[in-house]
Amino acid sequence: MADHYYTATPHSQSNQQTIEVKLVGLDLHFTTDNGVFSKQRMDFGSHLLVETFAQEVQLAESILDLGAGYGAMTIALAKLYPQAHLVGVELNERALNLAQTNQDLNRVESISWLQADATSINLDVMFDFVITNPPIRAGKAVIQAFVDQAYKYLNPCGQVWVVIQKKQGAPSMMDYLQASFGNVTKLKQDKGYWILVSTKESV
Repeated sequence: MADHYYTATPHSQSNQQTIEVKLVGLDLHFTTDNGVFSKQRMDFGSHLLVETFAQEVQLAESILDLGAGYGAMTIALAKLYPQAHLVGVELNERALNLAQTNQDLNRVESISWLQADATSINLDVMFDFVITNPPIRAGKAVIQAFVDQAYKYLNPCGQVWVVIQKKQGAPSMMDYLQASFGNVTKLKQDKGYWILVSTKESV
């Protein structure tokens, strides 16, 4: 069976490269490899999520990235919100190793990494924000489980931010967020990508 980027241990031949990303005033560099998501460039959806988040959120103290890949979104937000503590969760061992390398490459310290299945994580901390560019090819049940985990680990009044393409199920995801959180906003739409935000109600 061929590797998928959501495979825990990719077996494809390693072929690392470094890409340059310009994002909301930042010059970032990421080492990528075969067997990880979007190895040639930071994908448009992740780029759009970070840009929109930076425009809308003034203060962030804690951020959880579910399906962090090689760390692009997590690291960009760590640079933008240096006072925040971030946790990046990623199943793919190769991607997570790259994320740790990229953290050093971009000189950020406030990130913790966890190799785990984002659908069944066990954490002892809560977060103000959960962000995710979920692995669409893993199927609807998996990406809905990402939303369930986001709800579980959000503080009251915390927000989940999801980026997803319309053609890959954005309307269905919008319905699921509405059912799970009781609210959802399509905050941005660009090139077929939707940025969806739901807020956990205060207790």
